[in-house]
Amino acid sequence: MTGHTIKRIERLNYVLGGVTIIVAALTQTSRPALGVAVGVVLTCLNFAALRVLVSRWTAAVAAGDSRGSNRIYLILPKMIAMMGAVALSALFLPINVIGFLIGYSVFLPSIVIGAMLDVMAPGPAPAAGPPTGGDATPPQTPASESHG
Repeated sequence: MTGHTIKRIERLNYVLGGVTIIVAALTQTSRPALGVAVGVVLTCLNFAALRVLVSRWTAAVAAGDSRGSNRIYLILPKMIAMMGAVALSALFLPINVIGFLIGYSVFLPSIVIGAMLDVMAPGPAPAAGPPTGGDATPPQTPASESHG
């Protein structure tokens, strides 16, 4: 995956999350709708934080930084904060947990759609050069003398 793909997935996360919140607000009571909204906000924050961390890691590795695999430990504070936010939301906010799970899961279709767009996107245009394929004329070989 490239940085462009990750940014596309993040934007899809925002768009699908917004649509999900609107649909929930129009079709559900306040507790499930609030659960969806809180779930979408937390998943968008989580994905944005991951994008920043991963882009910094890849830039540092490309620049020749030698800290190596210790970078993975930087994700632990983010993960602990996200788990705390999920637990605090479920315990103290007047939300429906199923609605929360639906909102938090919006990143899954974002990843699937983003990956499909990445696969189906046309590649770079071919460079102009001599024609190849069936319409090219075969090279001429000199007639060989027969030794007969």
